[in-house]
Amino acid sequence: MSQRGESVEMIIRPMTRADLDGAALVHQAAFPRQRQSRLWLECNLNGFPRMLTYVAVAERCLGYVIWVQKSGFRPEVVLELDQLAVLPEVRGRGMGRRLIEESLAGVKQVLAEQQSVLKSVLVSTRADNQAQRLYQAALGARVEAVICGLYSADEVLMVSRTP
Repeated sequence: MSQRGESVEMIIRPMTRADLDGAALVHQAAFPRQRQSRLWLECNLNGFPRMLTYVAVAERCLGYVIWVQKSGFRPEVVLELDQLAVLPEVRGRGMGRRLIEESLAGVKQVLAEQQSVLKSVLVSTRADNQAQRLYQAALGARVEAVICGLYSADEVLMVSRTP
């Protein structure tokens, strides 16, 4: 594995059932307060095409992203970046941005197959989450609202109107 700051050789592709165990390890590392990691990811995988799941893999699963179509299958889709996670030991190497950008290209292809286009992207995250900079850089997302104490802390809602 490369040193922090160096890029990681990986491919980003749709998640399959064979990826669930590896992705569950990523989920456990990224979200230690959450439980039943494999079941959570399996439910999302089973939700296709509403839920669109992608993994970053090298020798093993290094990260994943979950996208969700909101409010039905529409001609213009509001898409939520529901969850993004990478293993702690490979953070800081651009993997999150690559996961967003490369999987979003795949999402747009799925949307085109259902005769839809992407209208906007919604992201919710903790107000103190450094990933807000990533969402702004990768998606052009901006904070639109703050919800006090929604989960474990204040949550911000970010929207990208030109993804």
